[in-house]
Amino acid sequence: MFYYKVLFPLAIDYGFVYQSEIDVKVGCRVLVDFKGSERVGVIWSKTQKPAYTTKPILRVLDEDSIVSDELIGCLKFFSFYYMAKIGLFLKSALPRKIFEIKDEIDLSEAKANLEVFPKKFFKLTEEQRKAIDDVDLSRFGVYLLFGVTGSGKTEVYLKLIEETVKLKKKAVVLVPEIALTPQYISVFSNRFSKESISIMHSRLTKKEKFENWLKFKRSETSILIGTRSAVFASFEEVGLIVIDEENDESYKQENQPAYNAKDIAIYRAKKKNIPVILSSATPTIESLYKAKKGKFKMIKLTKRVGGIELPEIKFVKVESDELLSKESTESIKSSLDRSETVAVLVNRRGYSRYLVCEKCGYVFKCPNCSVSLVYHKESNSLKCHWCDSVFEVPKVCPKCGSLDLKEKGVGSQKFEEEVRGIFKDAKVQRFDRDVTLKKDSFKKIINDLHNGDIDILVGTQMLSKGHDVSRIGLVVITDFESLFSIPDFRAFEKGLSLIIQTAGRSGRKSKGSVIVQSLTPETHLSEFIVNHDYCGFYEEEIVSRKIFNYPPFCRLIRIVSSSTKSEKSLKLIEDVYGVLKDEFVVVGPSKCPIFKLRNKFRYHLIIKTTAILKTIDFLNKKIGMRNGIYFDVDPINFF
Repeated sequence: MFYYKVLFPLAIDYGFVYQSEIDVKVGCRVLVDFKGSERVGVIWSKTQKPAYTTKPILRVLDEDSIVSDELIGCLKFFSFYYMAKIGLFLKSALPRKIFEIKDEIDLSEAKANLEVFPKKFFKLTEEQRKAIDDVDLSRFGVYLLFGVTGSGKTEVYLKLIEETVKLKKKAVVLVPEIALTPQYISVFSNRFSKESISIMHSRLTKKEKFENWLKFKRSETSILIGTRSAVFASFEEVGLIVIDEENDESYKQENQPAYNAKDIAIYRAKKKNIPVILSSATPTIESLYKAKKGKFKMIKLTKRVGGIELPEIKFVKVESDELLSKESTESIKSSLDRSETVAVLVNRRGYSRYLVCEKCGYVFKCPNCSVSLVYHKESNSLKCHWCDSVFEVPKVCPKCGSLDLKEKGVGSQKFEEEVRGIFKDAKVQRFDRDVTLKKDSFKKIINDLHNGDIDILVGTQMLSKGHDVSRIGLVVITDFESLFSIPDFRAFEKGLSLIIQTAGRSGRKSKGSVIVQSLTPETHLSEFIVNHDYCGFYEEEIVSRKIFNYPPFCRLIRIVSSSTKSEKSLKLIEDVYGVLKDEFVVVGPSKCPIFKLRNKFRYHLIIKTTAILKTIDFLNKKIGMRNGIYFDVDPINFF
């Protein structure tokens, strides 16, 4: 008799032991009786006969392993590293439909005769040719492809993917946003056959996601483009990993398991001895530091393709009650007269940021979260952007009964309305999460941009992503101060990155211009922004990070307590602090910036350490995965 631990995609940190009369491969799916129902699980490991009576495996579903030994080892390590339940990692790693199919999944290799030669040929610049030559496709290495916006970074890694596929290897390309995947598909389809590409992101149906996963695993496709969960795809025969816009926060999953796809990609690449390309115009301070210290190899592209100059960036003063300054308005009009498209960055979606009673000052807040509700004029509703709750707009103040309720602050909806009022003949389109939720809406907006059917695009941070739209001649960045107002030591880095990336949408075919509206135009950051000097900002920022002992000079672990009762949450974090205070440098405990989230009260503390694995091992042993406590290793956000 053989005994196995069978794992399910559930919030569990161990497998359940089952028995079988036949020897089953680790990584295969099996059908078992789990709490009175038939359920599909994965053979996670072989084990000894336990002291208790075990149930039999009802049926072995697969002849070959669904999960490779390499991926099992990866998931086990990152369950330890991120201190998250192994079952949640299994859930993240495999398409849901795998656990619904009760028949054998044919994993036999079905390589297709794929077209790998480019459909379009581009003349490479000298910098691009050197960048391609600098990458060794035969071994592991992390390459930071650091190039100004419009310098042709995409062309560099497309060429490297082409070379990889010619070597009969596959490539994985991680992209930051679901909404961006149609654009990537278009770019890749212009270079390779559509039949050679698989797509992975959360908006696909269960069937679509499974079919794309299976095609890539069986080598029917040679290129996988996906958001962060694609990092768990089969890496058999993969020869190159590309992480585009490596600075993007969406590579870090916020809910459990709180993993960073970028770090997992590098870990798996090292195990497989293959190169990783990190591409960005504004890499993270940590990545740039590693490149300067030689841990990553730096590849720089300093010039835009075609000799186009970087856009001219100018700061203009705006009054507190102005949405658009006079200079911005005149510049937009001039751009429209030249038949150029204008992009306007607004840092908040919705119509106004909050609703307030003018008589008593009462601010309408979410009952589930300690944040103000955002007014959405289109639906005439108040929405929480954290728990997605929606409420009717009240007619009177619940505190004093006044009818004098006013919207305060500016969101993308209000800005769109204002712009339509000023430029009545212009074709105006909003570009935020609210308008791109509908299927194919993102694709339509991008197509309209390329076709010249949009004169003014008012958008949130989605504007900063890697859209290459030659028609954009002017970018206006509003509410400059709000970009740096987050309670985060990375606030300057994130704000500067957003501005430089958004500014880079301008002037792709001829020199463009950028206006930054600010209440106080003269700041210590303005010189870096005007000169597109991200390296200069890095040199200043790295000094500050060292003085205050922040990454990359230490590693951070955030520990959060969460309970429906504030007193219980406080007790949980105080107990944890008691274990840690004599062992580590600890900041806190304190209330989370958003104290109440989804009806739970939260406290947190932060550990600073230079021995990350030893610290994690200590936490696993002394604290472990207890109810009401969760860990965030290398946190990106602190809300």
